[in-house]
Amino acid sequence: MNSTFVNHGRRALTVKVALAALLAACIAMAFGANHAKAAGAGDPFDATFNYAGLNVDVTLAQLDELVLTEADSPLTLQGTYDDANGNFTLPKASGLNFPDVSLEIDDGVNLDANIALASDGHGNYNDSTGVMSADLSIALTIGVSDVAALPLPGLGSGPLSCVFAPINVSFSTENGWPHDGSAFADPATIENGALAGAWRSKPKATVVPGKGAQATCDLISNVLKPVGGLWLANSSTPITTMPPATAPKPPEETCAEHNMVGKFPDCKTPPDPECEEGQIGTYPNCENPKGKITKVAFAPARGVVKAGKSVKLKLKVTNSGKAAITAAVKLKSSNRKVTVAKSLRVPVPAGKTVTKVVVVKANKKAKGKAIITASASGKSGKSTLTVKAAKKKRRR
Repeated sequence: MNSTFVNHGRRALTVKVALAALLAACIAMAFGANHAKAAGAGDPFDATFNYAGLNVDVTLAQLDELVLTEADSPLTLQGTYDDANGNFTLPKASGLNFPDVSLEIDDGVNLDANIALASDGHGNYNDSTGVMSADLSIALTIGVSDVAALPLPGLGSGPLSCVFAPINVSFSTENGWPHDGSAFADPATIENGALAGAWRSKPKATVVPGKGAQATCDLISNVLKPVGGLWLANSSTPITTMPPATAPKPPEETCAEHNMVGKFPDCKTPPDPECEEGQIGTYPNCENPKGKITKVAFAPARGVVKAGKSVKLKLKVTNSGKAAITAAVKLKSSNRKVTVAKSLRVPVPAGKTVTKVVVVKANKKAKGKAIITASASGKSGKSTLTVKAAKKKRRR
């Protein structure tokens, strides 16, 4: 037997051990094995265990010891097989048969407990290999006639009754913590084997209506640590020491394991993923926004330029994209005597039109017409200018 206690007084020790033992009993009572063989759908399942060991952390105490031995009454469950493959169900209402518990923790003060399934239990047993597994959810109701007897500050006085649920435990003969499990050596009768199981989250505490305050149940709940384990055995020979663990203590359960967010057990469905800030589209089809030049135009579209003079045109560039862009605009003239800059760069914000002034110069000898063209990103605009000859100076 392995146990380590922090000494905070005889009553504190007694209460902590009592609480731990009740927790062990509540989980152990939710599963048993003996004289049960896999059969067809609807056939009865009747099972017992005669040894149970508990590994649990509570405030002021660390327990890892046998809490049920051959000298105690066995633990009994009743259910039915679901099919011929060894799957069985323990109904919430009648699957657990266990008498109420009452422990004296002080003169005239009792700690009472009622143990039940919080929901239907489910498991599987292979009567050829002796391998068993089960997932069980337990509800434990603990009541005390006067909370002042508990060695915890701030509880006040008077009766209190709290329900701790759900306590979810996953058992298997192949688990290695808190102690090594083993397949049943006598598969036909489900004897001489052991299950190891762990719970990985602290159960919620809910006050029984009219039996104290919720805040007091919350204080009691703080005694329990999130991770604990239970070892259940059926043995035809006496057991005085549990086998060592062959696997590490499991971590506390998290919402991430269930693809959810938050702190377990108050998990929430995560919001739909969104594109990163600055991106556009609907996740996962996200993309970086781009600029898009959709129009290049001159104003006026037609005009006049005098030979030897210059004229100013308004160049309008439109960006209909989702991001700013700098348009590289190419310029050219169809008339060699009428010139314009070869190119210019026009920064255009998203969804905006920017106007730039373009200067067109006509040589003194220019004549005819000049088509000024601006192009960018496959779009272009034109302005047709008529060259007006310069006036000749009169001779004196």
